Amino acid sequence: MDQSSGGRHRAFDTAIVWQDRNDMVRQALFVSIPWFTFVNVSFALIIFFRNVLISGFDRSISDQTEILPLINGIAVGIIAFSFLLAFFIYRLPARFTPISMGLLLILSLMWSYCSYHFIVWWHLPFAWPLSVILMLTALAALYYHPPALMLFLTPLWLTALLASMQLNQGISVRFLLVWLILTTIIIYGRYILQRWFDEAWRRYQENRMLIAMLDVMAHQDALTGTANRRSMENYLDDAIRQALPFALIMLDVDYFKRYNDHYGHQAGDDCLAKVAGVLKSSVRTPADLVARYGGEEFVVVLPTASLDDAALVAERIQASLHATALPHLASEVSNRVTVSMGIALSGSSESAAGIINRADNALYRAKQQGRNQWAKQNPA
Repeated sequence: MDQSSGGRHRAFDTAIVWQDRNDMVRQALFVSIPWFTFVNVSFALIIFFRNVLISGFDRSISDQTEILPLINGIAVGIIAFSFLLAFFIYRLPARFTPISMGLLLILSLMWSYCSYHFIVWWHLPFAWPLSVILMLTALAALYYHPPALMLFLTPLWLTALLASMQLNQGISVRFLLVWLILTTIIIYGRYILQRWFDEAWRRYQENRMLIAMLDVMAHQDALTGTANRRSMENYLDDAIRQALPFALIMLDVDYFKRYNDHYGHQAGDDCLAKVAGVLKSSVRTPADLVARYGGEEFVVVLPTASLDDAALVAERIQASLHATALPHLASEVSNRVTVSMGIALSGSSESAAGIINRADNALYRAKQQGRNQWAKQNPA
């Protein structure tokens, strides 16, 4: 999907535009990145305004107070890089680029630096929950994009282990158990979330297939498998709106009422289905439209075709019908099923109804001249 960033923002207002799994991931990015940014910025603001929220906080710290300006700078940096990450995600085609992946790593490293000093040097009680919440936030926001998730989680995950080893001067069994439980929660949590994500994608695909089937049913004639009249009219309206020239063949099965009376209506339905098959095999390309206009009448629309091109298609239709040799003993022109055709070429500033009317007039002339033939109608 080639769209501008603005157009893409509008497109992702609904999931109906998901053309593939990457579109679903981009939609998830648009939803989760603002929340991820909010959490990072909120925690950074808490650190920056710690003395306002907790009176005399800095005075209560006895170790390494000289790095407080650096911590303040990192808090400002976290805010800036969080907004930069959101900016690059929204400005670019909603995906992680090397720049945004770099920003994500820088964010994690800045949080890791702060967490290490909060835990090891200042022994702050909120340091462990801060690290865990950041990791779980990344899990919820980035689980569908494993590289981005690992890039943010790994520094924080390792920092927690290194800080514990520093505090305990080695591996603490109790901490190791808690650390392994947290790791299990993250791994299994991502597995569960990814399963829901995959299930949502499968359901979406099933819904698209169902919608496509319903669309076919709404625009296809059930008996003949051709486009129905409504679909044909929409097709013509689009062609006229885009000023695309086309030829139109109006076709009628000769003496079809007598066919029904002689062979029965079930045989008549079978006859129409076989005639439709002949028409679909006689057109030039998949862009050519075969539609049932009503009863025993069909319309063939041939984009960018001249009258001579349409005449060649009409000739193929007659030859294919002759080869099919459907019996019609009640006909006055042949003992086989035949058709009469009227051909018209679209004119400038002409409505679909006008073109159909001219093709219908040509069809009437073909019938007047003895049926089992075609007549042309020049543009208006």
